[in-house]
Amino acid sequence: MNHDSMDTNNLIKHFLCCTPINTIDIFVSKQSINYFIKFDKQQEILQNTVNSDLIKKYPVKRSYQKAFLKWFMSKIEEEGGEIYDSIYTTYCKLISASIDESIHYRHFLIQNDCISIQESTNIISEGTTGLCSWQGAAELSKWCIENKNKFCEKVILELGCGVGLTGLCIIKKCSPKQYIFTDCHKTVLEMVSENIKLNLFCKRNIQPLLYNNRLKLQITHCHTDVKVMELRWEDINKYINEQWIIPDIIIGADILYDADLFYSLVLGLKTILSFNDRYAIIAATIRNVDTFSHFVHHLEHHNLSFEEYGIPQQMIHMSLTDIPIKILKIFQKR
Repeated sequence: MNHDSMDTNNLIKHFLCCTPINTIDIFVSKQSINYFIKFDKQQEILQNTVNSDLIKKYPVKRSYQKAFLKWFMSKIEEEGGEIYDSIYTTYCKLISASIDESIHYRHFLIQNDCISIQESTNIISEGTTGLCSWQGAAELSKWCIENKNKFCEKVILELGCGVGLTGLCIIKKCSPKQYIFTDCHKTVLEMVSENIKLNLFCKRNIQPLLYNNRLKLQITHCHTDVKVMELRWEDINKYINEQWIIPDIIIGADILYDADLFYSLVLGLKTILSFNDRYAIIAATIRNVDTFSHFVHHLEHHNLSFEEYGIPQQMIHMSLTDIPIKILKIFQKR
C-alpha cells in the first residue's frame, strides 16, 4: 500500500470513530493534505466518510459530519486547492437537515474488522454515564487484543459494560469461551444488547432462552457463549452462588469514578478473586488522583494487590486525551 492510500485510510478511520476535529491535524501530515486537494482523492474520501453506505445506515453525529467537512474544506483551501462540488452539496444538505440525533454511532476499525457502536448523544443520559464509549474502554480493548492469548477459551465477566466496545473487541479478536456483559442500569443493558445484535447477531446463533429478571440476552458467536446480565456489585456473591462456572477473568473499563461504590466493588472482586488463579483487568482513567488512591486503599484493606501494565500501541483509532489511563491487574495476595 502506497503512502497516499495509507494517509487516506488513516483519515477515514478517524472520521468513523469521531476523533475530535481539533486533534485530527496531529494524525494528518502536510504531505497528506497535498494529496487530498486532488479531485479524485476528495471524491474517495467523501464516498468513504459522510456519503458511505455505512454512515447512511448507521450515522455518526450529524454535527460531527458537518465539522469534519468544514475542516476538510478549510484544509483544501489553505493549500490553494479547488473543492470538489459534491463536498459543498453534501455540506449544505447536512446544514439544512433537521434530524433527531439522540442516538448515533461510532465505528472502530480493528485489524481488518469494524465494530459499530450505538451511543447516546448526551454524555449523561437517564442517570448513567454508560451510554457512550469512554477512552478507558478503547485502551483496555487495545491491551486485550495485544494479549489475546490470555483470553482464549476463558470465561470473562465484565463489570459496568457500558455500550460494549471492550467486550465486542474481546469476543471478535480473543476467542473467549464465554463472555458475560453486566451492568446495573436497564437502559445500558438494552443498548449493549442492541450493539451485540448489530455486531454479532444472526438468526442461526440465537439460543432458546427463558428470560428472567437477570439474564437479558444470550447468543453464540463463533463458539463463544455471549450473555447480557443485570448485576449490581453488591449482588456479586449472589451471582456466584447462581452460576455453575466461576469467571476466569474480570474486566472493567472506567468504573472507578465514584468512591461511594468502591466498597461493594472491592468486596465483589474479593469474592471472585478468592478462587485460584483468578484476576481482574481494570482500565482506570485517572481524573482525580484522590479517588484512585481511595480505591487502592480499599484493595489493600481487603488483602488485594495490583500491578500496572503499560498502555499499548495505537490499534483502535480513538480520540486523544491528556488524562492518564492505568491498566491494572488485580489479584488476591498470597
